[in-house]
Parts: sequence; C-alpha cells; structure tokens
Amino acid sequence: MPIKRLTSMQEIQDYLQEQVKRREKAIIYNLSAIGEACVNEARTGGSYKDQTGNLRSSTGYVIIQDGRIIQQSSFQQVKQGAQGAKDGETFAKQLVSKFPEGICLIVVAGMNYSGYVSAKGYDVLDSAEDLADRLVPQIMKQLGFTVK
Repeated sequence: MPIKRLTSMQEIQDYLQEQVKRREKAIIYNLSAIGEACVNEARTGGSYKDQTGNLRSSTGYVIIQDGRIIQQSSFQQVKQGAQGAKDGETFAKQLVSKFPEGICLIVVAGMNYSGYVSAKGYDVLDSAEDLADRLVPQIMKQLGFTVK
C-alpha cells in the first residue's frame, strides 16, 4: 500500500517557519533576561570607585539579529553620568556591524577608559561576563539546543 502525502508542501513550510520564529522569540526573550542580569551584575558588582557615574552609566546591552538591533537596554544614567549613558549606547551600536548574521547578545561598558580601569584589576564587566558564560549555555540547553 503506497503512502500518500495529504498535507501540501506550503503548509509544511509554513509550519516549519512558524517553529523557527517561535524558537527565535524564545532565544531573544532569554537573551534579554541575561542581558539585564549582566547589566545589574556589572553595575552592582563593579569594584571600582564611582566618581562621576559615567562608567556605570555606559554599561548596557544590545541584542542583534542578522545585523540589526532588535532590543537594547536603557543605558540608564547613574549619578551625573549622562555622557556615559550616551557613549555606552553609541559604542554598542558601533559593534552591530561586526555581527551580520544570527542572534547575538553584546554587553558593553562604553567609556573609552573602561579597559584601563579593568586592566588595573577592577571588576568592570568581569563578573557580568562570568554570569553570561554560566547562563547562556544553561538556557540554550533548556530551549533544546546543543551547546559546545
């Protein structure tokens, strides 16, 4: 007895596209939660003395999908750190072009001296990076992806 397909190819393709979109939405939702957790960790866990608020204000994240920003943090101002918030957002947007494909979470400390502060041994993004390194594989496994 031969097997006969009753479902049209278009219905199959539509179903598969919908499943891909559902998975992408789940990834983006979870990366957003991880981004917020990383920003909170960087702002509260930073071991440097906060004089102007610029460095903490420059901390934030963007989520990129296929080379465009689809979500970002508020780059909320701390103390008198309005310049930091502006520089952090600008720096994060400059990194977008480096990731033209796929979905990517980028967490930044956007002040030009953040690397200097970190090199002095202070925690600028180190604890946030450690947090992301733990959370991303865990959540990706929960979503059914294989993590290397």
